[in-house]
Amino acid sequence: MSTSTAGNGALNSLSMKVRGNWLPIVIFIGIVVLVAVFVPAFFQPSNLLNVGRQSAIVGVIAIGMTFVILTGGIDLSVGSILALSGVTTAMLINNGMVVPLAMIVALLVGVGVGILNGLGVAVLGIQPFIMTLATMVAIQGLSLRLTNGGPQQFSNAAEIFRVIGSGNVLGIPGPFLVFVTVAIVGILVLRYLSFGRYIYAIGGSLEAARLAGVRTKRTLVMAYAISGLCAGLAGVMTASRLGVGDPTAGSLANLDAITAVVIGGTSLMGGTGGAVGTVFGALLLAVLSNVMNLIGISPFDQQIVKGVVIVIAVLVAVQATRRRLSERKPSAPKSGAKPASPSPVQATRAAL
Repeated sequence: MSTSTAGNGALNSLSMKVRGNWLPIVIFIGIVVLVAVFVPAFFQPSNLLNVGRQSAIVGVIAIGMTFVILTGGIDLSVGSILALSGVTTAMLINNGMVVPLAMIVALLVGVGVGILNGLGVAVLGIQPFIMTLATMVAIQGLSLRLTNGGPQQFSNAAEIFRVIGSGNVLGIPGPFLVFVTVAIVGILVLRYLSFGRYIYAIGGSLEAARLAGVRTKRTLVMAYAISGLCAGLAGVMTASRLGVGDPTAGSLANLDAITAVVIGGTSLMGGTGGAVGTVFGALLLAVLSNVMNLIGISPFDQQIVKGVVIVIAVLVAVQATRRRLSERKPSAPKSGAKPASPSPVQATRAAL
């Protein structure tokens, strides 16, 4: 009897892992197969490289967003951080700062806004939606104020700056290589570092993580700082690609990034998902956009399709969360038996 129960538990655990880790990959492969049948022009080498380039900026932002959503939060300010970092890069280059240093300062601007978001959420107790919405509006206004509402032209950029936006390395788009690098770092951090385990623990149960000794406030601030860093990097890449610091760039970057994360299997409730799924979510969005361009769908109709995809992704995420919560519900105790309360360590392990 106990052997059968243990076997069923192992099978259920394996099933949950397959759904959580492989479902986004299976969906991506299925769509690629359909595209191969109905849109064969998609697989031309030049077009595939274009897909990689299209996925890069949203993918970089989405990796940072994954850290925040895994904690049960949200970051609506990433689009504004992208614009501010791009504007900062352009203005510093125009004022004679060497390009690598200007890029570093732009990244620090993104980290600074992320830390501000994290302090508001973790220390002041402001809801993530409200906190990041406020910074989104404020940072957007700051970008417009610095540029008087217009794009900031710049010139004399270094080769490394050109490569990360529109260049190639051995025939592979530079932005895509940046995306791959960021994704690998994100996957390794979430899977193998204690910080990654703390992220999952907070998403599973903030109180259990705190009781287990996790420094929840510091971890939350770091998660939002990582999101700001990735958005800042995306802003530098965007400035390089456009050749200007545009204060209105990234207006839909937050929605695209959240969509990529949710399509990739990360629960909006936190505690479930990962960067691997986010990578395939970002690639899936790029594939859909590219295919719609190939078959002649207008940009306006493409926005409608993206909206439908967002709704479907959120519905799937909600259903997955409900299923996960129902599977975690403890069975009713026998009559007269007092249910045992889990220790903080056990609670954290359950969250992980």
